[in-house]
Amino acid sequence: MKFISHILIVALMAYLLGSIVPYYIIMILICGVSAWYRGSALLAFIAGALGVATVWILAPLIIWSISDSDLPDKFSEIMGFSNGTILVGITGSIGFLIGGSSALTGNFLGKLFVERNNDY
Repeated sequence: MKFISHILIVALMAYLLGSIVPYYIIMILICGVSAWYRGSALLAFIAGALGVATVWILAPLIIWSISDSDLPDKFSEIMGFSNGTILVGITGSIGFLIGGSSALTGNFLGKLFVERNNDY
Protein backbone atom coordinates (compact mmCIF):
# COMPACT_ATOMS: atom_id res chain seq x y z
CA MET A 1 0.00 0.00 0.00
CA LYS A 2 2.90 2.33 0.79
CA PHE A 3 4.42 1.63 -2.63
CA ILE A 4 1.17 2.43 -4.46
CA SER A 5 0.67 5.64 -2.49
CA HIS A 6 4.26 6.62 -3.31
CA ILE A 7 3.57 6.15 -7.03
CA LEU A 8 0.32 8.12 -6.80
CA ILE A 9 1.89 11.03 -4.92
CA VAL A 10 4.74 11.24 -7.43
CA ALA A 11 2.34 11.04 -10.38
CA LEU A 12 0.02 13.68 -8.92
CA MET A 13 2.92 16.01 -8.27
CA ALA A 14 4.23 15.51 -11.80
CA TYR A 15 0.79 16.09 -13.29
CA LEU A 16 -0.37 19.02 -11.18
CA LEU A 17 2.93 20.90 -11.10
CA GLY A 18 4.10 19.96 -14.60
CA SER A 19 2.59 22.99 -16.29
CA ILE A 20 3.48 25.42 -13.48
CA VAL A 21 7.10 24.80 -12.53
CA PRO A 22 10.15 23.48 -14.41
CA TYR A 23 10.80 19.76 -14.31
CA TYR A 24 13.83 20.04 -12.04
CA ILE A 25 11.71 21.60 -9.29
CA ILE A 26 9.37 18.61 -9.54
CA MET A 27 12.36 16.27 -9.28
CA ILE A 28 13.52 18.04 -6.12
CA LEU A 29 10.04 17.58 -4.65
CA ILE A 30 10.07 13.90 -5.63
CA CYS A 31 13.41 13.64 -3.88
CA GLY A 32 11.81 15.08 -0.75
CA VAL A 33 8.84 12.71 -0.90
CA SER A 34 11.14 9.72 -1.27
CA ALA A 35 13.28 10.91 1.62
CA TRP A 36 10.14 11.06 3.73
CA TYR A 37 9.00 7.53 2.74
CA ARG A 38 12.38 5.88 3.46
CA GLY A 39 11.52 2.46 2.08
CA SER A 40 13.54 0.11 -0.05
CA ALA A 41 15.87 1.80 -2.54
CA LEU A 42 14.62 -0.35 -5.41
CA LEU A 43 10.98 0.38 -4.64
CA ALA A 44 11.72 4.10 -4.34
CA PHE A 45 13.38 4.07 -7.76
CA ILE A 46 10.50 2.17 -9.34
CA ALA A 47 7.86 4.38 -7.69
CA GLY A 48 9.50 7.58 -8.87
CA ALA A 49 10.17 6.18 -12.32
CA LEU A 50 6.66 4.83 -12.86
CA GLY A 51 5.00 7.95 -11.47
CA VAL A 52 6.83 10.36 -13.75
CA ALA A 53 6.89 8.10 -16.81
CA THR A 54 3.16 7.46 -16.61
CA VAL A 55 2.39 11.16 -16.59
CA TRP A 56 4.94 11.97 -19.27
CA ILE A 57 3.47 9.30 -21.55
CA LEU A 58 -0.25 9.64 -20.88
CA ALA A 59 -0.52 13.44 -20.88
CA PRO A 60 0.90 13.92 -24.41
CA LEU A 61 -1.05 10.94 -25.75
CA ILE A 62 -4.34 12.26 -24.35
CA ILE A 63 -3.71 15.77 -25.65
CA TRP A 64 -2.61 14.37 -29.01
CA SER A 65 -5.72 12.18 -29.35
CA ILE A 66 -8.14 14.93 -28.30
CA SER A 67 -6.65 17.65 -30.51
CA ASP A 68 -5.93 15.32 -33.45
CA SER A 69 -2.89 17.46 -34.21
CA ASP A 70 -0.14 16.51 -36.61
CA LEU A 71 2.47 18.49 -34.65
CA PRO A 72 4.08 15.41 -32.98
CA ASP A 73 4.45 13.81 -36.40
CA LYS A 74 6.10 16.95 -37.77
CA PHE A 75 8.51 17.10 -34.82
CA SER A 76 9.36 13.45 -35.24
CA GLU A 77 10.08 13.99 -38.94
CA ILE A 78 12.45 16.83 -38.03
CA MET A 79 14.22 14.55 -35.54
CA GLY A 80 14.40 11.69 -38.05
CA PHE A 81 11.81 9.30 -36.59
CA SER A 82 9.01 7.61 -38.49
CA ASN A 83 6.08 8.76 -36.33
CA GLY A 84 5.18 10.79 -33.24
CA THR A 85 4.62 7.76 -31.04
CA ILE A 86 8.36 7.14 -30.91
CA LEU A 87 8.85 10.69 -29.68
CA VAL A 88 6.33 10.12 -26.88
CA GLY A 89 8.11 6.88 -25.98
CA ILE A 90 11.45 8.66 -25.76
CA THR A 91 9.87 11.32 -23.57
CA GLY A 92 8.49 8.61 -21.27
CA SER A 93 11.88 6.91 -21.11
CA ILE A 94 13.57 10.13 -20.10
CA GLY A 95 10.87 10.70 -17.46
CA PHE A 96 11.40 7.15 -16.20
CA LEU A 97 15.13 7.69 -15.75
CA ILE A 98 15.08 11.12 -14.13
CA GLY A 99 12.06 10.35 -11.95
CA GLY A 100 13.66 7.15 -10.71
CA SER A 101 17.00 8.84 -10.15
CA SER A 102 15.36 11.62 -8.15
CA ALA A 103 13.45 9.17 -6.00
CA LEU A 104 16.57 7.06 -5.43
CA THR A 105 18.55 10.13 -4.43
CA GLY A 106 15.82 11.13 -2.00
CA ASN A 107 15.69 7.63 -0.56
CA PHE A 108 19.43 7.61 0.09
CA LEU A 109 19.27 11.13 1.51
CA GLY A 110 16.48 10.12 3.90
CA LYS A 111 18.44 7.09 5.06
CA LEU A 112 21.51 9.24 5.63
CA PHE A 113 19.88 11.14 8.48
CA VAL A 114 18.34 8.15 10.29
CA GLU A 115 20.09 6.98 13.42
CA ARG A 116 21.37 3.46 13.18
CA ASN A 117 21.91 1.04 15.98
CA ASN A 118 25.55 0.06 15.55
CA ASP A 119 26.01 -2.32 18.45
CA TYR A 120 28.90 -4.54 17.47
